[in-house]
Amino acid sequence: MAKKYYWLKLKADFFTSRAMKKLRRIAGGDTYTIIYLKLQLLSLKDEGLLFYEGVEPTFYEEMALALDEDAENVRATLIFLENMGLLSQNNDHEYILTEVPYLIGGESESAERVRRHRGKKALQCNAEVTEGNKLVTESNTEIEKEKEKEIEIEIEKRERVDYQQVVDMYNDTCVSFPRLMSLSEARKKAIKARLNTYSIEDFKRVFELAESSTFLKGGNKRNWSANFDWLVKDANFAKVLDGNYNDKAAAKGTNETAQDLDNFYNMAQSWAESEG
Repeated sequence: MAKKYYWLKLKADFFTSRAMKKLRRIAGGDTYTIIYLKLQLLSLKDEGLLFYEGVEPTFYEEMALALDEDAENVRATLIFLENMGLLSQNNDHEYILTEVPYLIGGESESAERVRRHRGKKALQCNAEVTEGNKLVTESNTEIEKEKEKEIEIEIEKRERVDYQQVVDMYNDTCVSFPRLMSLSEARKKAIKARLNTYSIEDFKRVFELAESSTFLKGGNKRNWSANFDWLVKDANFAKVLDGNYNDKAAAKGTNETAQDLDNFYNMAQSWAESEG
């Protein structure tokens, strides 16, 4: 499957913005700044979203695990970002870094190949001019354009996605989950993104594992259950495929409680007030 490359476009005033200046003046601020950048990179494929899976007792501890950073440093960073409006919580399991959706760049592997192909041809033409070889005629240029167009068409054919096949597979397999009735552009985008890395057989396996998982069907302390949108997110797809939510594996999960979240926000408020 074709891959897709992502990159983060930092604003020219990132380090001179008031929020970043304030963060770096705090004791340990340079470490917090690095954590913020790592969080942005972690969220790239999901357009700024960060997900709490309940692997650790709290969101900040789970982010610390993902980033290989100290949990208290991550907690302090998240509190600061939330108070500056750079982080917001959509629900108990989903957070968003508010500026990241506007800073993402991306390029499919096919587009990168075509760009590389054109660059190679441009270099060849330059070399021919430099070395005094025969000039590229107008007819040759047209032939090259036609070849490139054929390459693009062929790549587009290979990357064409049968979205309805995935929808039907989900509805037929995940009978215990909410039925998928509409196919939005966001859902198409998520399906295509997963198919850049996984096969249609992997989709079927994920749906089968989800249907056999008591945890994902609501058999957990929060009475939370997954749905199609949750299953096709990059991190969730990989974890389900790895068997992290199989009944045996899910039984070994952490016992996150509502009190954990209350304690986190109480600490956040106290820290923000002490910082003035």
